[in-house]
Amino acid sequence: MDMETTAVRPRRWLRIATRLILAALSLFVFAYVGISILAANILTRPRNQPNRIDPLLVSARAEPWSVKTGDGLTLRGWYCPTARHRQLVVLVHGKGGFWSEMAAIGRDLNRAGYDVLLFDLRGHGQSDPARLSMGRRERVDLRAVLAWGERQGFPADRIGWLGQSMGASALVMEAAGNPRIRVAVLDSPFGHLPELLDDQLPRYSHLPRWFNPGILTAARYVYGIRTDDLVPIRSARAWGGRPLLLIHGEADTIVPLDQAVRLARAAGPSCQTVTLPGVDHVQAYDNDPRRYVAAVDSFFQRNLSP
Repeated sequence: MDMETTAVRPRRWLRIATRLILAALSLFVFAYVGISILAANILTRPRNQPNRIDPLLVSARAEPWSVKTGDGLTLRGWYCPTARHRQLVVLVHGKGGFWSEMAAIGRDLNRAGYDVLLFDLRGHGQSDPARLSMGRRERVDLRAVLAWGERQGFPADRIGWLGQSMGASALVMEAAGNPRIRVAVLDSPFGHLPELLDDQLPRYSHLPRWFNPGILTAARYVYGIRTDDLVPIRSARAWGGRPLLLIHGEADTIVPLDQAVRLARAAGPSCQTVTLPGVDHVQAYDNDPRRYVAAVDSFFQRNLSP
């Protein structure tokens, strides 16, 4: 009897240990999935907020602007015309940004003689709320803006684009299949989003790197945001001979300079590249506004039709 009792005890403890291990694993999986979904929500949630800058500080002629996208969203911003009404420059902000962050650039280009459009991408500022998609669905916004510009009498060869960060990358990806995007300035674009997220997600989520697969899986299957194929370096191969100016800070702490170099190489000889020592992400204008605007103005003057 004692021997039977002795034999039963290890089996009972083994069952208890197994249950405890399974319970711990279940708790870990539940926590991993929950935290991943929460982080994906933060990564993709809209960044809508009221406008905090008076557009009349950009231009005395500034007028409210809006357009409907192909998938039914309304984009909002400000159109700053000139008496000349010959060339339009569209400014495209980055992820989590707003038109107001590019207001000073818009003001300077407007004073240089360009009609300027400052607007919020979907899910940003005063445009309609929408999940942020790292440049995928934002491409639909670019098409709506382009169609509006053409309706205003600006042919594609008189529309210049200036994008920052994600806005610049979205321009490259859209231009791969849209030859109506003819002339563009790219300020601090990412070239390979999967590589970038692998490096940056732990920094901004404050989570270990092994949460990355869970976050990106949740973004795709819970919020419908796929990121694994967003590689502007590949898209740039279709840029062809269209004029392109790429500006990137050598001290960029968000998008490594290497991604810009690879993107420029893929775009080919029509891409003029300016790298700036000691300049961080989208800080080229703030670092030297006069030089920045002079370079952009010179580029547009050479490459936009008069």
